[in-house]
Amino acid sequence: MTLTEALALSDSDVVALVGGGGKTTAMFRLAREVAARNGRAITTTTTRIFGAQIALSPAHVPSAQATRERVLAALRAHGHVLVIGDTDAHSGKAEGISLDLFRRLREWCPDACIVNEADGSRMRPFKAPAGHEPVIPPETTLVVAVVGADVLGQILDGEHVHRPELVAALSGAPLGARITPDLVTRVLVHPEGGRKGVPRDARMAVLINKVESLPDPGPARETAERLLGEPAIASVALTALRAADPVRELFTR
Repeated sequence: MTLTEALALSDSDVVALVGGGGKTTAMFRLAREVAARNGRAITTTTTRIFGAQIALSPAHVPSAQATRERVLAALRAHGHVLVIGDTDAHSGKAEGISLDLFRRLREWCPDACIVNEADGSRMRPFKAPAGHEPVIPPETTLVVAVVGADVLGQILDGEHVHRPELVAALSGAPLGARITPDLVTRVLVHPEGGRKGVPRDARMAVLINKVESLPDPGPARETAERLLGEPAIASVALTALRAADPVRELFTR
């Protein structure tokens, strides 16, 4: 099963990826799969993206140079284009695009799938959002929350979690507690956690990524089953996004 199949992704969906543990990998995987089935994919971010990640796209267009003609030309040539904000010459990191440009991308390419990385996690597998995030455009039709399975069983601290104090507040667990399926579920289903900023008409799914790193998939499966207790979550996939076969198990209602 492909990732696009697991998420029931259409060629014109607008996707927002939130959380930690594989958002960028998921974004580019979705784009490749859409392009491989002769669709068109635009990837972008409303936060930031590293230079090494920019290089994963076959073409990119800076926001200052983004026009309908240039974006469409890149899509015709490659099937996939990354649109980014201003790039820092020293770090190579690019800023996210504005919501206004995002709206124009949707208008220019109504039949393209747009995949947006909507927040950052500082390379941690699990997080809770700060007040300024996630930046989910109103055009979004699918929100995908990502969590790294390797956080299960770890300690709730800054080494394993981005903004552990916010995770503690949302979950009710103290700092230093073990990260359990129940703790992860509490944060992901919380309206100020994984569900923060989800547009009213958008559907929501969860990816529990890096399950290949677990000696026992039981905690990941338990997390998936708990998450499906939240009516807003349509499906949960256990994934190994860097593998040839990315979807290991799919949980639906």
